[in-house]
Amino acid sequence: MPGQLPDDVIGGQLDAGDHVCAFYRSPAERDLLLVPFLAAGLVAGSRCTCVVDSTPPAAVLDLLSVHVDVDRHLDEGRLEVLGSDETYFARGGFLPEEMLRFWESKAGSAGSGVVRNIGDMSWAHRDKPGVEKIALYESALNRVMGNVPQVNVCLYDLTRCDGRLVMDVLKTHPKAMIGAMVVDNPYYLRPDEFLADAGGADAGGEGS
Repeated sequence: MPGQLPDDVIGGQLDAGDHVCAFYRSPAERDLLLVPFLAAGLVAGSRCTCVVDSTPPAAVLDLLSVHVDVDRHLDEGRLEVLGSDETYFARGGFLPEEMLRFWESKAGSAGSGVVRNIGDMSWAHRDKPGVEKIALYESALNRVMGNVPQVNVCLYDLTRCDGRLVMDVLKTHPKAMIGAMVVDNPYYLRPDEFLADAGGADAGGEGS
């Protein structure tokens, strides 16, 4: 039987339309953010989608099974845990416009209620075509977020991010997790501002 729910340090601080970044330094820190966010959402009746790269989807399901009835949520279509190869790299390389449609479709198929999405962004460090467009994609996602009832959390492994990527992450997320608090991000640039800052490229074009 599923046990007691862990403390959901992210989800309880978010509202529909929020797009937040959070950094972790170890697999254990990643799981302490990811698993409670999904488990609490499922218990509250939310549809949840998770995409992971630094750990297999089966590992996430195993961790979730401690807290919720994973099989039931999977059967009911309210839980989806996927890998980056079948999402971000479904066509071999990263195509931002396809992933924007992917996330938008998750909200469109959810009926009523706020959808919870969480992505482990470690795929950005893989040697794949298009990964250099990650910041432009993250910025463009904010246009989608304003139109759909969902929250999106992007997890970044701080031990693998250089200074430029950290700044790009901060510039493209309206909210950021600092310690155990989700705060308005003072470094955030709206999509038009970010495009100007990046030299006028778009999410489907060449990165700077």
